[in-house]
Amino acid sequence: MGCEKEVEGLLEIISEVASKRYEIDNWRHILDLTAKLLDADVCAMGELREGFIYYTRLSSDAYKFVPDFDPEKYRVPALKSGYVNVLKHGCLLVNDYQNYDLAVPVWKRTGIKSMMATMLGDREPLGSLSVGRFTSDEPFTEEDAKILRSLAFVFTFVVREETEKKELLERAVKDYLTKLYNRFYLEQEGNRELQRAVRYSYPVSMSVFDIDDFKNVNDTYGHQSGDTVLVKFARIIKRNIRSSDIPVRYGGEEFVIMFPHTYPEEAAVVSNRIREEFANTVFNFDKDVVRLTVSAGISGYEEGMGLDDLIDRADKAMYEAKRQGKNRVYIYVRDRNLQR
Repeated sequence: MGCEKEVEGLLEIISEVASKRYEIDNWRHILDLTAKLLDADVCAMGELREGFIYYTRLSSDAYKFVPDFDPEKYRVPALKSGYVNVLKHGCLLVNDYQNYDLAVPVWKRTGIKSMMATMLGDREPLGSLSVGRFTSDEPFTEEDAKILRSLAFVFTFVVREETEKKELLERAVKDYLTKLYNRFYLEQEGNRELQRAVRYSYPVSMSVFDIDDFKNVNDTYGHQSGDTVLVKFARIIKRNIRSSDIPVRYGGEEFVIMFPHTYPEEAAVVSNRIREEFANTVFNFDKDVVRLTVSAGISGYEEGMGLDDLIDRADKAMYEAKRQGKNRVYIYVRDRNLQR
């Protein structure tokens, strides 16, 4: 690659970043330019979260080479992959990925031949900027690595700003204790989800959970023990739902999950899984072994309903579950409730 072409390409990308093009298409165009500049098939930006790199921004051709791409499936363990060398040296260059000793199995299976990665972040790592070749045997060079590091230096300022904005937003829309979404977020995003469901004709379901006899925990063992129960139940919810679902601490010991693209019977399967896992959880309070249960009600969207209607029906089904003995899941169906 000639020096003039390199400079021209770098200036074009920096210009696009400065003009905030990334706000229009969530970085895709800028990553397309980066892949083109480095003669790569794919360019990706990853976020460092809880010890893994999650590739959340991709160039346009990424799905052509990795058709089943999902950030969760293709996450990279930061301390058990080449990212260790990124952290140590600032950049990684691998020209025979299939025989690389720190290759990530799920990425190796894609057939990727060579890759480069560099760190996003200066004071502390924020993630990764990576490029890969699937079709060419041409090796990446140290000059290519310098270009990638230069771009990462520029991108870092924007990514840090985006991260700070995201953290502020998270604090505004998430419950401080359980880290689930709060009621305000449900009202905003829930209504938007219903509008999309109407437009594209897909089902939406709602589950309302209430921890049985929760007041007894607070009265007997104190509010700190009660908080422990709430945090544990929130973790159980998060383990059992999809990234597209909306988990909410609705208030006190009441929780809500909104399930897009889901029929009530399908939501009941997930809700029962959550109920069973919670019922099998053991708490130790003041040397007492304590087990708790949860009751849940489910509703499904019908034409003309609003978010409040969806919640109200699920709430009524939940109270019917409590009336029938607790520790069970009911689906609301018009004037009757069906046990699941």
